[in-house]
Amino acid sequence: MKQIVQPFNNPPTNVLGAGVDERDLAAAIEHSGYPLQTVTANSLRSSFAVQDEWAYIDRDTREPRAIDIFAQRHLFNVETEQPRVRPMLNLLIECKQSDLPYIFFLSPTPPMLLEFPIVAGLAQDQIRLTTDDSAATWYFLPIHLLGLEAHRFLRDPMYCYTFSKCVRKGKELELSGSESYNSLVLPIIKALSHFQDAEEPPKTAGCFDAHLVLGIAVVNAPMVGVRVLDKSNELGLLPWVRVVRHEYLEDLERWRRSKRLVVDIVHKDFFQKYIEDHVSPFANDFGALAMKHQKILATGRGFATGMQKDSWRDIEPRLSPRDIKAKTTRARLIVQNVLRVITGRKPLGD
Repeated sequence: MKQIVQPFNNPPTNVLGAGVDERDLAAAIEHSGYPLQTVTANSLRSSFAVQDEWAYIDRDTREPRAIDIFAQRHLFNVETEQPRVRPMLNLLIECKQSDLPYIFFLSPTPPMLLEFPIVAGLAQDQIRLTTDDSAATWYFLPIHLLGLEAHRFLRDPMYCYTFSKCVRKGKELELSGSESYNSLVLPIIKALSHFQDAEEPPKTAGCFDAHLVLGIAVVNAPMVGVRVLDKSNELGLLPWVRVVRHEYLEDLERWRRSKRLVVDIVHKDFFQKYIEDHVSPFANDFGALAMKHQKILATGRGFATGMQKDSWRDIEPRLSPRDIKAKTTRARLIVQNVLRVITGRKPLGD
């Protein structure tokens, strides 16, 4: 066994015991997944603050558990800027190793995921908008509000709702059912849930951290995508798949009970490209827009022109804080609507 260079002399009693073979020990380490976890963490250290074995509370058992890697990077200049909303990127990563492939049953069309990625740490989950052509109000999640719902990071990957892992049954291969979800995706989803709860700010907060949070599984295993057709199946190797899971959480507020939770599964040899070419551009755009609209994100309220005419597209360029002018405009609309009702006319915005 090769001696690791260190400033101390190894005592002669610190040796492998009888019956412990060096080759078997090396093989056990290799198959454990810990080398993959270490290599993945080390690849992030130049641009992220990295915590190995990040602890969280399991939402079902209420017991402490740990996810392999937690990484954080500020999306603003900490030395020169003191914004009211501090944008940052967070990665919650689980690593798995397998000789046998993971199988992903691909969705024919990408879903609309306005709740992805999670933005944790703000005072309000939804931002309330008023406008100048209606007395109505609109509510938006931050990703849609900032115009990022059509970003290529959300469009590029293959999506899948169902996946499995191959296991051996004698000489044959069969799919493992729910085991792959429980061992790979579920810990990440639980860690995401814990992080979101842990970053909820106090009611008295005036400044906030806007955490853009991604759950990622890094696998050292073949990743096979399957398109199910009428008469046959198409199979192909994929380096990155986005897995979507629907959950119904009865203890939350009514509008939050039905949720779609997302985990990116990435091959270990694509991980660096995934971070540099896909995650980072999206995160940087989020950071710039969060800084631009920090007052709106901090207060949970904003103003956008022409919402009655178009309340879906290109909202971000129309945004401004809900200042005195916006409040005056809204008050004038309310008065106008009262007068229209009194005179038998249709209210504006209906």
